[in-house]
Amino acid sequence: MMMIYNLSFAISTFPAGRLSDMIGSKKVLFSGIIIYSIGILFMAYSLNASSMAFACMVTGFGEGLFLTSATVHAVKSGGVRRVGTTYGFVLSAGILGEVLGSLMSGYVKEYLGSQLLFFASSAVPLISSPFIIIIREESQRYSSKKNSTGLLQLLKSHAVLRLMAIGLIFHAIGYNMISPFISVHAGAVGLSDKDIGIVNFTWLLSMFLTILPWSMLADRIGSKFVLAGHVFLSSISWITYAYTGDLLSLISAAVFMGIVGSMDLPSRRRLLAESAGGEGIGTLIGALDLFTMLSSIPAPIFGGAIYGLGGLRAVFWVGFVVNLIGVPFLLKVRVHGEG
Repeated sequence: MMMIYNLSFAISTFPAGRLSDMIGSKKVLFSGIIIYSIGILFMAYSLNASSMAFACMVTGFGEGLFLTSATVHAVKSGGVRRVGTTYGFVLSAGILGEVLGSLMSGYVKEYLGSQLLFFASSAVPLISSPFIIIIREESQRYSSKKNSTGLLQLLKSHAVLRLMAIGLIFHAIGYNMISPFISVHAGAVGLSDKDIGIVNFTWLLSMFLTILPWSMLADRIGSKFVLAGHVFLSSISWITYAYTGDLLSLISAAVFMGIVGSMDLPSRRRLLAESAGGEGIGTLIGALDLFTMLSSIPAPIFGGAIYGLGGLRAVFWVGFVVNLIGVPFLLKVRVHGEG
């Protein structure tokens, strides 16, 4: 089911980005929220595998439209000089919502039942609809003729997108190889479900607290080195986590992973904005997300195969190496004004 969800999400990112350039992100954002909420309602009434698969497809497509267009709107609203800070502020608000939602969902399910949890999950995004209606639409638009470049042609003609896609594809594969085994390792250490929840909470909290500082640093010193530093330090944080052995060390490693994780998205969005030139930023964001997300879908399968052959730490070591392959490609990126 998660593969269907992720595939639907990935497929929606490029048209969402292109439509955001052509008709404005506000319309795409509103449509994404409606589709996402409908998909969640389908989940509440799914009685078999086929209906759940359909619900996952609808929900993933809606979330892809929503998140991509929200990203485009934040990037365009900030302008190139303040992209990192503006997007970082929006992202930190989203992570805060994720932290609060993860804390509340268990209580809602326990006291009200799983079906009402789905209803609540469907209703909450709709509450934001009036705010979307009143936000000011960004003025920068691109014609359909200008946005007619195909994906492969875009990748061929846009050097920054090409280098970023290659570098971040390796990063996405590495991360999604080890991601399913983060909780597996915590369980193997002997942590209870409650303790695992504490580890996940500290991970998200450290991301929330450090996104804005990293975003402002990306605006100040340039995003290339922040993004390349994120990919390099990700490998270090993963392998550090793999060698933890108790609750305190796991929490410390999770904090480290959260701090490193918060370097990623604001810097990659700013780097694309710096290099956009005459191409729509939404089209570039959608294309990059499509490439990285599609490449990440089979990664958990690779991780599972490595786990079967070499054990838990082997997964983290292979992810460590695969991820580092992307660093040189990111360091080769050249944007306007850089020597």
